[in-house]
Amino acid sequence: MSTTTPHHLENDPALDAPGRAVHFVGSLPQQLHPDDRTAMQWILDHTDKAGLTTLPCDRDPDWVVRWLHQLADRDALTPIRRGNATGYHDYPRYRITPGQRLAPEDVALRRASDTTAVMAARRALDTTRTLPPMQVSVPNPLDLAYLCFGAPLHLLTHLGVFRQALIDDVEEIHQHWGEEVVFQLETPASLIAFDTAPTALAPLMARFLAGQITRLITDTPREARWILHLCHGDLKHVPLVTPDSLGPAVRLIRALHHRLRTLGETMPPVHIPMCTGTTGPPTDAAFYRALGRLPDDIEVIAGLVDEVNPQDSRRALELAENALGRPVTAVAAACGHGRRTPAATADNTALARSLAGTPYRPFASHHKSRGKQR
Repeated sequence: MSTTTPHHLENDPALDAPGRAVHFVGSLPQQLHPDDRTAMQWILDHTDKAGLTTLPCDRDPDWVVRWLHQLADRDALTPIRRGNATGYHDYPRYRITPGQRLAPEDVALRRASDTTAVMAARRALDTTRTLPPMQVSVPNPLDLAYLCFGAPLHLLTHLGVFRQALIDDVEEIHQHWGEEVVFQLETPASLIAFDTAPTALAPLMARFLAGQITRLITDTPREARWILHLCHGDLKHVPLVTPDSLGPAVRLIRALHHRLRTLGETMPPVHIPMCTGTTGPPTDAAFYRALGRLPDDIEVIAGLVDEVNPQDSRRALELAENALGRPVTAVAAACGHGRRTPAATADNTALARSLAGTPYRPFASHHKSRGKQR
């Protein structure tokens, strides 16, 4: 399931060539994406010789919002609130139409047709590089159900319908393209729920949220490859939550790792946001300390690349890797570039490329605890 192979790095305390890759979460600004080929070519041209985890091609940073508006045309759903997605409290909301039954085709994203078009554009790319797999963004069923209904009762009652719609998409794409595709499972709702839940509910939340992610992964073809993208929200490039540590993210990841390992499944690489659209990465070591509790077989994609704060990004990478006790698999922005300007996107990509090649040098006093991990 892994898209990179960083494990040769182990046991080298001062590694000058850590082999980090660059990860693109998804979208580019519309000016850089007039068509699929141009967008992917831009990524290849601006990463030069840096390794890429995947090659995404999300045409619209607000593609989930577009899907949400299209639900108004479904007979099984009736709008109960209008909204233009100008902010987190301005989303449309729906209920089940009396006498109707919600079916997977009512809420389908139909990602397979997009994937077919992008695959055709990949064949025309001008490069001598071996292309990384195409990245297909897939929202978590919990996120889609929450966006649609909002109310927990309706959300939980119909969660299986959203899950089946996504399973159908993944199965169709995997059947056609196999290992040429990596699915990026995107779940802002999981991390936001964990960030905002009372501490006393954290164990229950961890089990529930990890269970939802696990079920989608295990209900799709075993050979399908995944990356998990956590997020604090990036609507209009503004987060819904700004965390004070990586503790909630680590607890969720550990719970997911435990569930998947128990089932004999592979843990996907995880993109962890370490900054937001409005704040740079913290330079306080305490913010990253929880990373030391991650098992060594979890590949971390560090979402800390902030072109507005390049020096803080460098310091954050150093702090994160020392807390983790090893180099990260890849570096990335906290979310997609679709809400950046073209100039900011180019600056962010250049910084990511530079950080990917930064030497890994553990602090002299650093010794990660390697006790039994769950």
